[in-house]
Amino acid sequence: LQYGVQLMASLGAVWSRRKSKRRHKNKVRTVLPVASESRLTIVDLVKSLHTLHTDTILQLVKEVVKKPHQIKGEQSTLVDIPMLQFSYTYIQRYPLTSNRLLCPCLKCVCLLTASFFFFFFRILNDFVNRLPNLDNKKDSRDMQEVTQRILEAVGGIAGSSLEQTSWLSRSLEVKVQPQVCTESMAQASTMVSSSAPSVYSVQALILLAEVSLGTTSDMVYRSDEKEKAVPLISRLMYYVFPYLKNHSAYNMPSFEAGAQLLSSLSGYAYTKRAWKKEVFELFMDPLFFTMEASCAPSWKSIIDHLLTHEKTMFKDLMSMQSGSLKLFNNVDQKPMLLKRQAFAMFSGEQDQYHLYLPLIQGMVPDISVLVFYM
Repeated sequence: LQYGVQLMASLGAVWSRRKSKRRHKNKVRTVLPVASESRLTIVDLVKSLHTLHTDTILQLVKEVVKKPHQIKGEQSTLVDIPMLQFSYTYIQRYPLTSNRLLCPCLKCVCLLTASFFFFFFRILNDFVNRLPNLDNKKDSRDMQEVTQRILEAVGGIAGSSLEQTSWLSRSLEVKVQPQVCTESMAQASTMVSSSAPSVYSVQALILLAEVSLGTTSDMVYRSDEKEKAVPLISRLMYYVFPYLKNHSAYNMPSFEAGAQLLSSLSGYAYTKRAWKKEVFELFMDPLFFTMEASCAPSWKSIIDHLLTHEKTMFKDLMSMQSGSLKLFNNVDQKPMLLKRQAFAMFSGEQDQYHLYLPLIQGMVPDISVLVFYM
């Protein structure tokens, strides 16, 4: 189309004037808005234009986002975010009948800047959940390449509120600063430029949990290829664990989002190499129970998955003696260990550990110590 870019820019301006569907106040936070009926009508109108194929539309979206037009009459409002919201909603409603469309579309949007990869991760997840199996090896490799690029970009954004502990160390810690937790990407984009992406770090963690990193990697890396996903997941978790080690009040938004992410990821047994060591260390941290009550369900799920995937760990934990631990102060060793043993049992299903009843009964005399300290 001769005026395709102008058409899509105008569409972005109209899209921005149509409000997103308001979520119920008790709903879980989400990074990307739900399209309203008026916005869905815009998508249906574009779908009815048979001269515009999907790959053409996404190419035009890319051109508009690279050089976004400003919406007249609205100060500092560009059409880049509305365009990406449109493309995400459009692809959601596109009837996928062939995986040949998959990688060209995603590679087209992958050429854009990192601050927009939230939308691409959503698009990727939508594709892999609606398409049939990628039996073609080339399609499968292309899909894995695109997945790696998108996830590493989102992971980098998630880690943008971290800093190195020293210039010689690769260890990361959370920056001592308030963490911005806006309701949407559009709100965040009006607060800072793309040169300061740390405003998006909480949203990136929420998105990885909301879309489910584990589900996406499980769909892309299938059957005997599962182990190929572990290095990628390990690189992403490198940016997540520093948030889970920090129990400060200013870090609570990232702590909660990181716990939700780890909870969903830990349900996949093949991923355990990427997190089991760190999770056990976090569980034994003296500050483990210093968290908001809303984080407890996530950690209940994480510990349950850890003990389920590692067959001997529950027995080892129940047999552990507080005197052998160097993680707690001497006066606190026994009650702190008992609290973790109790939480481990609480995390399992009913009667899950009935075979270990004699071992558990052997702990009963120590329960009075725990009650005394609580």
